[in-house]
Amino acid sequence: MIHIEKVTKSFHGLFRPVINEVSLSVEKGDFCILIGANGCGKSTLLKLISNEYKADSGTIKLKGAVAQVVQDVNLGTVPEMTLLENIALNEINSPKLLFYRRYRNQVIQKLKELDIGLEEYIDQPLKMISGGQRQMIATLMAIHSGRQILLLDEHTSALDPKMQTLLMEYTHKQTKNLELTAIMITHKMDDAIKYGNRLIMLHQGKVALDFQGKQKKALAVHDLLAMFHQYEDQLLVSGGESGN
Repeated sequence: MIHIEKVTKSFHGLFRPVINEVSLSVEKGDFCILIGANGCGKSTLLKLISNEYKADSGTIKLKGAVAQVVQDVNLGTVPEMTLLENIALNEINSPKLLFYRRYRNQVIQKLKELDIGLEEYIDQPLKMISGGQRQMIATLMAIHSGRQILLLDEHTSALDPKMQTLLMEYTHKQTKNLELTAIMITHKMDDAIKYGNRLIMLHQGKVALDFQGKQKKALAVHDLLAMFHQYEDQLLVSGGESGN
């Protein structure tokens, strides 16, 4: 689904590439967790996959369309439009663009699956809804967009702990049911351990670790923390800095 071959991306003013000759293949149905210290290149890698950034060199080949959720709740939705309008217009290759009100009950049913009462706001402009609720709506929209590849950049960051758990469980269930291929950035080590079938750690723009299958299942939180300390100690010794 995603094939990355020796991709490099640099930004003016930084003394090393943010992404440095990364090669990576993600298969259909994989749910990859992407971790690493601030500035290691995680968000840049997702923006390269989504074509928001252009690589300096190397190739990225995708089989399927991309949907994404980012930390900024102002992106991915139209605040002036209602919740119903946002979700209906999010559908691709669908007559809902013109006749979305016919699908009101279907939209309500999708909202009810989150089980937090969002269906009560179906006719409210999104600007009247909290940032955390909008982040959940943006995630629901991305999951049900009809696209095959899902990119999640800390999509639970605006939520309280209870809502984070609800959204992660929903994300896990729906990506599996819809057979989506997903890459999720997180700083929550518990989520990195619990979810996904693959865990990738970036360090200074390179793939430092890649755990899959049984190898990932055997990991514990203290293992990840130890890895973070190991690579951060190397960064401190080298005195290096990199981009986001």
